[in-house]
Amino acid sequence: MFDFLFQVGRPVVFALAAEGEAGVRNVLRMLREEFELTMALSGCTTLADINRSHILTEGDRLRPTPRL
Repeated sequence: MFDFLFQVGRPVVFALAAEGEAGVRNVLRMLREEFELTMALSGCTTLADINRSHILTEGDRLRPTPRL
């Protein structure tokens, strides 16, 4: 959870320092657009469409991938 806060919070703080409120609005707009694009590429049209199969955790990376 803290990694997520640093990944989102750091650009917001930097934008605030560099460009003030307009910079923060721009960063948040970019994050929203990137999230919407990721949802669309995953086939999700609403937040409710996101399920466990769309989320990869650190534990998932440690499991071997089944070979086809």
